[in-house]
Order: sequence, then structure tokens, then C-alpha cells
Amino acid sequence: MLTCLPANAEDAPTDGKGPLDGETLQMRTLENPPLAYTDENGDITGILVEGIREAVHRTGHEVEFRMDPWKRVLQEVAVGNADAAFNAGKTEERQTWGLYHNSVLMDETYVFFAREPKALSRDLVEAPELRVGIQLGYYYGERFDRLLQDQPFRALEVSQTIPRNLKLLTADRTDVFIGDLLPTMHYLKELGLENEIHVVREKESGLPLIVSTSPTFVAFSRRRIDPTYVLAFDEALESMKVDGTYNAILDNYQLNLPELPETP
Repeated sequence: MLTCLPANAEDAPTDGKGPLDGETLQMRTLENPPLAYTDENGDITGILVEGIREAVHRTGHEVEFRMDPWKRVLQEVAVGNADAAFNAGKTEERQTWGLYHNSVLMDETYVFFAREPKALSRDLVEAPELRVGIQLGYYYGERFDRLLQDQPFRALEVSQTIPRNLKLLTADRTDVFIGDLLPTMHYLKELGLENEIHVVREKESGLPLIVSTSPTFVAFSRRRIDPTYVLAFDEALESMKVDGTYNAILDNYQLNLPELPETP
């Protein structure tokens, strides 16, 4: 999702440098369990929240999190009212106001889900037979975008949330649903559908049929954060991957993730 800078961006403060002056980092994102969400006690937690908190701690600083609608998240960071937005894709527009680290925070991987074990061909020759569920406002990559332009599917159902798409799937309103792997696996577990909804496999390899994969990062505000801190954060995040901390956080959520192809 892209957004332009607000009209008053030039009025934002430009002399702050975030944690380098001893302040606590102010991070923003949207509700997206299990990556980032507010639990029953009102605390913000999640895979990325835990990972970022540890990475920031390794740089010698502290961090506070707040949830907002995604458009507001980007605006707040762009104008310098917050230090960073996380789980953000890297775009040319965002790089005008954001500094990105090199180590990938998380890959967003979109796959097909179905009611029964199912296999489809890599080039989706079965498309004219499929009723497909998607989420409003989501972009699934160039390949799927081309398919949509050609309108090859039997039907396309657009919903706002993952639970709604899963409901359509279980009610036989759709044949397959395209879901972000981690959040969808979270909802399958939460709704008790782990044995009723399955990841669609690719006929050629037997591995999950991936629609698209997009790396996400922390986008630090150029108005508040010095580039040297972004380098320190990048080193801390990479060290977590090397010493196993990052995978340990993911494993704690017990999402029973399938093996994925190395090259989607």
C-alpha cells in the first residue's frame, strides 16, 4: 500500500535523531496477528514486535509500539511524528522519507488455501474453473496482476479480512483463498480450522504453490533517525538470525508452517 506525503510534511521537525539522543524509539505498525497485535491484556506483542524489541535492545536502546491504520502509520513516520514503521515493503516513494536496513525483517509469502487437499499446476491452467477469494486492497505481485487483467477465473470474491475469506471458503462460496501465510496460519489455529483448511500444493514439486513473495523491513524516518543507527539495527537483526534468536521467536508461536520452495 502506497501513500503520499501529507501537505504539511515540510513543517515537521528535522533536528531530532531518535535513539541517538537517548530517547525511546517510537515504532508504528498495523494490527496483523501474529506479526503484531494487541493481546487480551492490552499489550502489544507478536513475532515482529518481539524480534524488533530484541534487536533494538542489542543496540543499547528501548522501544515503544503503537498500532494505527496503515495509512496513518506511514504518514506519521513520513512527517517525523514517529521513528519508524515496520513490516513495510520497500518502494521508491517510501525511500524519499524512509531509511531501510539491509537484512530482511520478514518475507510476506502469499499462497493458496483450500477446503480439501488440492494441487494446482504452476502456471494455473485450472484458473477458469476456480472461484478465488482475495483481500480488498492487497497486491499479490505482477504475475497475479496479469492474471486478473485477463480475467481467467470463474469468479473472484473480495473480502476485507482473512477470517471472512476463510468463512467463504468453508461455506463453499470459493474454491481457493490467497492468504499471507503467517497471518492465515494464525487464524486457522485460532478458529480451530487447522485440519479443515489446507495449503494448496504445486503439482510439479509437491511444495506450496506460491503466488508471490515480498520482503518487508523497518522504514526509519529520515527526519528523526541518523543513518548510523540504521546500520547498528541492521547488524543487530542479522546477529539474531545467526545465533538462532529470530527462529526461536517464530517457533514459539507454533504455527506448523509448511516447507517452502527456496526460489518461489
